[in-house]
Amino acid sequence: MTLLLETRGLSVRFAGLTALDDVSFRLDEGQIRAVIGPNGAGKSTLFNAISGYVTPTSGSVLLKGQELTQLTPHEIAARGIRRTFQNGGLFPELTVLENVLTGLHAQTAGSFLDILLGRSKALRAEADAIARARDLLKLMSMDHMADTRAGDLSGGQQRIVEIVRTVASDPPVLLLDEPAVGLSPVARAQMMEIIRRLAGEKGVGILLIEHAVELVMAAADRILVMAAGARIAEGTPAEIREDRAVLEAYLGHA
Repeated sequence: MTLLLETRGLSVRFAGLTALDDVSFRLDEGQIRAVIGPNGAGKSTLFNAISGYVTPTSGSVLLKGQELTQLTPHEIAARGIRRTFQNGGLFPELTVLENVLTGLHAQTAGSFLDILLGRSKALRAEADAIARARDLLKLMSMDHMADTRAGDLSGGQQRIVEIVRTVASDPPVLLLDEPAVGLSPVARAQMMEIIRRLAGEKGVGILLIEHAVELVMAAADRILVMAAGARIAEGTPAEIREDRAVLEAYLGHA
């Protein structure tokens, strides 16, 4: 397996409060790793430390062996770690296709003026971006809604489009923050299939925070369990189901 993302002894402290305590794990290419735990376990702090929104007190974050710990969120995203948020927003007045194209903007050769003036190189790049956006929508079974206003989509559909937009630039690592929150069981199943497809067909390494335990158990290759900022267990879904510390700390019974 090709190692993509690794944390080594990652800790975050705020005014004496330990929010993240010596957390180490690895994420490989095409792997889905879920992070679960009760409220206050440190899951969001872990995501924030990896994506640059919080500066670790100690430890390291590495992408393909390169240290990221002191970089800004923008610099980390440019290196290839992209993230969705619980309340991530699309542009409601733009179409689905146009929203996905915003995720490809930085990769499109030529300026807006080049495109406006009809310069051939810029127009070819724009055509290539449109073709790629349509291919991604097709991969996610959303191509039939390419010309629909994003504001007219259901919550689940909007979340899928946000994920498509996030992966449009081919990031090797994707951090998904509760992608199934508020979704119906049918929409959750669809989201699980989308996540599997991204890992299996695109080779994206996916780190997933999710409270929907059935989605985690069905989609994840490995699960990292946290409590009070620390890692208390790690393993396959089958191993986590049987772990006594997990049952007591996360599920609430032995």
